[in-house]
Amino acid sequence: MTDKEALTVEIKLNVSMENEGTDSPWWLIVDPQQMMEPDPAFVAMGMITGPFFSREEAQAELTHRRYHYGKHAVVWCASGCYTKEYKKAYYEASCKRSQKCSNG
Repeated sequence: MTDKEALTVEIKLNVSMENEGTDSPWWLIVDPQQMMEPDPAFVAMGMITGPFFSREEAQAELTHRRYHYGKHAVVWCASGCYTKEYKKAYYEASCKRSQKCSNG
């Protein structure tokens, strides 16, 4: 290939429709309800359940207690990437699970 020839590079990303492409993930159940004036306390206590530390755990809660949630409730993935404490705890938990921690 000469300097004048173009090199084509194709990049493929696996983008999850479940919003899983994030660092330091945690999951919650979001149960939306129609409100004329959102009250932060009501939103936090009535529309959000969690945190869960695996999608499977959150989905199991939603499936087994579906009667407790509205028909539009979904499991949603959020990120703790801007929280140093969460990233440290997530890293330590991952290391313990895989037993591949480095000392340092």
